[in-house]
Amino acid sequence: MQDSFFEEKFDDFRVEVIDRLARIETQHERMLERLERINGTLHEHERALHDHEKKLARIRGAAGIFAALVAAAVSVVFSRIRMWLAP
Repeated sequence: MQDSFFEEKFDDFRVEVIDRLARIETQHERMLERLERINGTLHEHERALHDHEKKLARIRGAAGIFAALVAAAVSVVFSRIRMWLAP
């Protein structure tokens, strides 16, 4: 009888271990799926950020050119004002 008692306990233990392993595997699979979704989202955000950085670089370049043109125009205007005010 003792053999059957220990065998029953051992079988119960095996069933418990198998059940826990199945739960852990399921959680592991869910976590991998979640990480894959997050990774995909990060790649999409990375592409969007790269596009925005390109646009900002173009805007900065255009603003620099515009600022240079305004500075040149102001310089010309001030030089003409000096010529008119000079005796």
